[in-house]
Amino acid sequence: MPREAKAPFNNAKADIVLHSSDNVYFRVFRCMLALASPFFDAMFDLPQPRRNGSDNKTFHGIDVIQVSENSRTLDMLLRFCYPATVKDPSLEDMNDVEEVLGAAMKYGMEEVEERVRKAMFTPPLLESNPERLFAIACRYGLGPEARTAARYSLHRPASTQDLAIARLPDDVMQGLAAYRSRCSHAAKTLCNNLDWLKKSQTHSFYEWWTNCCPCDSKADVRYLTYGTYPRQWWADYMDETSIALEESPSVERASSCPSCRRRADDQMVQFAETLARELDKTIAKIPLDIAI
Repeated sequence: MPREAKAPFNNAKADIVLHSSDNVYFRVFRCMLALASPFFDAMFDLPQPRRNGSDNKTFHGIDVIQVSENSRTLDMLLRFCYPATVKDPSLEDMNDVEEVLGAAMKYGMEEVEERVRKAMFTPPLLESNPERLFAIACRYGLGPEARTAARYSLHRPASTQDLAIARLPDDVMQGLAAYRSRCSHAAKTLCNNLDWLKKSQTHSFYEWWTNCCPCDSKADVRYLTYGTYPRQWWADYMDETSIALEESPSVERASSCPSCRRRADDQMVQFAETLARELDKTIAKIPLDIAI
């Protein structure tokens, strides 16, 4: 059943009407559409045919333009086009992001597109489903957004479910899998080769590392630093980190040693933060290698 859109798209002074795919009529102003969209600007410049009977559709005497977007998408799209007195819609749903972005690009609304692209990478969306954002970015040819989403996808277990639903080409899905594999290899290499540690750690860490204490040590040449083998619990932590890439230090076993109990917590927190920074710098250098 036809119905009229809610405010502000029910203004009786509007001079054009957009008709959504689900039968909702939006009263809008030609000037607003023309300013936001070169598509509509060019359309309004075309000679308008004479109305002759029922051949031209109108809504309360106003010309109607049929669009393929549904009313939810059209409402959000138009709110981005209207002045600051109309609040921008909140894009918190992946489907909304995809539909509004597609519509903005279709009608050449560059400013709207830019604002939607920024909204794509708010923490709630980016952290909840980076794979879906990656799929959206690839579909619309957004290279920087695709790389950011691929980077965030490393925070979650490998999964192709969302990408399969998005029907991305096999080469894109394989490219993302290869990117994850290269990043995992780089992270493992970083954990197994601590040359970077000598360049980045503080003197207090050096003192703690080389300080004698009752803890058992582990003769593992991977972790030999400053001529000293690591404590057993520290080596276990690094082994777990190498496999799972955990970012939080596990110092529970250090609490049984009087010497480590006093200083291990602070030193391990500092070490974990340094490791995270080194890992971030290392992964930032790894290309995505996907044609977008």
